[in-house]
Amino acid sequence: MGEDIRPPVKYQEEPAYPTYEEAESFAENFRTGAGDAYEKGERWARYWLASTLDILTTQLKGNIYAVVAYPPAGFEYAYPDEVADLGYFRGWILEYDPEAESWTLLVSSQEVGFDEFTRLRRQYKAD
Repeated sequence: MGEDIRPPVKYQEEPAYPTYEEAESFAENFRTGAGDAYEKGERWARYWLASTLDILTTQLKGNIYAVVAYPPAGFEYAYPDEVADLGYFRGWILEYDPEAESWTLLVSSQEVGFDEFTRLRRQYKAD
């Protein structure tokens, strides 16, 4: 689906963002080889969730991963002032514990907002 023309999220519709549990499963799929990804690199993988939604999973460092769901074609909107209220993405930063074979949520964009999530993602990646 990666190269096909993707439709935007329809006007006044909320994207069907994944749950935390689904985000964790994308991180696990990436950690174990990204077998379900439609496109992948050494430290990232892209998944198709719906015609209007992609998932980008990246290894920030060691056992810390980011999962970001976003509409690759954007959103339909009628008025410029509506743009400020759009939820551009939903993201999670998770840490995998190999001894316990479990994931821990470090931060989510819903808890801290888009700007802080983006800042923290960059910080984890830079450390």
